[in-house]
Amino acid sequence: MEASRIIDISQYREIEREKPKRRKRPRKKGSVKIRGNKLWVDFPYLGERVREPSGLDNTSYNRKLLRRKLDLIMAEIDNGLFEFAKRFPKSNHREHFAELEGRDVIIDPNEISFAQYVKKWWREMSPGLSTNQIRDYSCTLNCHLLKEFGPVPFSEFRPIRMKKYLAKLKAYRRNNDKPLSAKRIQNIFIPLRVIVRDAIAEYGWTDFPDPFFNLKMPKIKKTRVQPFRFQEWQVFRKLLPEWYRNFFDFAVQTGLRPSEQVALKWSAIDEEFIHIELSRVRNLEKEELKNEYSRRQIQLRPAMLEVLERQWEQTKHFESPYVFLTPIGTPIIQDRLREHWKRAMDKSGLHYRRMYETRHTFASWALGAGELPEWVARTLGHADTSMVYRTYGRYIPNLTRQDGSAFEKQYVEMTQKKWGTIRHNLRHNRDKSPQNPA
Repeated sequence: MEASRIIDISQYREIEREKPKRRKRPRKKGSVKIRGNKLWVDFPYLGERVREPSGLDNTSYNRKLLRRKLDLIMAEIDNGLFEFAKRFPKSNHREHFAELEGRDVIIDPNEISFAQYVKKWWREMSPGLSTNQIRDYSCTLNCHLLKEFGPVPFSEFRPIRMKKYLAKLKAYRRNNDKPLSAKRIQNIFIPLRVIVRDAIAEYGWTDFPDPFFNLKMPKIKKTRVQPFRFQEWQVFRKLLPEWYRNFFDFAVQTGLRPSEQVALKWSAIDEEFIHIELSRVRNLEKEELKNEYSRRQIQLRPAMLEVLERQWEQTKHFESPYVFLTPIGTPIIQDRLREHWKRAMDKSGLHYRRMYETRHTFASWALGAGELPEWVARTLGHADTSMVYRTYGRYIPNLTRQDGSAFEKQYVEMTQKKWGTIRHNLRHNRDKSPQNPA
């Protein structure tokens, strides 16, 4: 046997040991998961676990494809180049991770529906809304806007869509077959405008056309006030339930809004004034009045004091903080009080008037008696006298029959005096003329 073919076994083992060891593959970061025959990615990011669906079916090819995409994501994370919103533009967690990344979220109008934004908007904005706004906005959203626009993406909010919705509201009929009033239609559009414009501003849709451009809202018809004449009031008040006569006698003496009067407490009355500080709407007490001038003091007059004394004798056994109560001692609810009012109006045979006309009755009686418009405006809680002149001008004596005649009288007197002076000067100049020497 040739020596070159003989290998020492110890040498062989040595050679075997000297062979380079095979490198282990590095462990890949993140993983591809299977859920319901669909593929998901699962990886850590910014100290949180991210689990996002890919939408791909569970196949061998798709698993390899998704793995390569996940490797690219992990490489971007390692190099600080990863942006969650770019890789997962339809994720529900896009805003959350954008906040963690310190980036603004860029959302296309086609990606978010009205209902989705309303949920976010209400959560963030409702703490800053007034009680009235919360009540009105929630009613309008639930009864109208979410039903009409809930699943609609903002990309479809165009002027023609708003015009069609406005036409739909105009044709809408309530259970009593009455149309929506112009004021109600305008009130429906108030939260719609606010929410849509907040979305445009929040997401930076600078090129988004104004959906409300050239939208002509129905005009609110001004209703003419119809105060009671004194004789009519005397007939009408006798038809009201005896329990509530004090309430309405007080109303025509003070001009209080019904919401202010049902909220009046004994603690708001002192020896000289009634302090208007609260109101009650839908049986909810609130400190927010109609405007800043509504918080006012009304001087306590003898006739008012007499009504309050009668009311105290009628309700003192209830030991309630409220002045005006129901026969069972609970605060008055305007809607139920209005039912008593309607029945009395039907019995009276008079032209129908709203319960709010007690306020207008006070103003017309006070002005007709010669009270200053400034005092009436302060008592009603108006900012100035402009509303008084505009609404009750015909009840102010100096603004009815006397104004025109006084102006005419003054104009005639001034005209006659002026022409008398002119005639005297003409005669004097004519006498001094060279053509007519003295």
